[in-house]
Amino acid sequence: MEDLKFQLEELKKRLELLEENIDPVDEVMLSIKARLRKKLSDGELPELDEEKAAKTLKALANPDRIRILKMLSGRPMGFKEIKEALGVESPTVSHHLKLLTRTGMVRKGDKYEISPDGRLFLRLLEIITALGEVEE
Repeated sequence: MEDLKFQLEELKKRLELLEENIDPVDEVMLSIKARLRKKLSDGELPELDEEKAAKTLKALANPDRIRILKMLSGRPMGFKEIKEALGVESPTVSHHLKLLTRTGMVRKGDKYEISPDGRLFLRLLEIITALGEVEE
């Protein structure tokens, strides 16, 4: 029994070491792969839903909404905290949070918190912006 406990501890240490050395891009790709595997029953991607894609991109197409995702990636926050951090009016914050919630990037409980989808999209945005400047 002690031998099994020792082996388990060694495996845990190795896993921690592997996780520390995973490239951020690989981390995102592994997350996408695992999540897609759960959703795909026949092994193929479903046809692109243009409306859903456009709504998701619209939710990400505003610097304040991206700031909200960044803030929530650190910790859950209340409405008032978000409003004060952004320095914008309540109706604007409500609109941003409604879009982020509707697209599943943010969840609302006692406080607002980023969802796994929100974390994934935020990570993808970090990778995209690291690739280079985008011209308007």
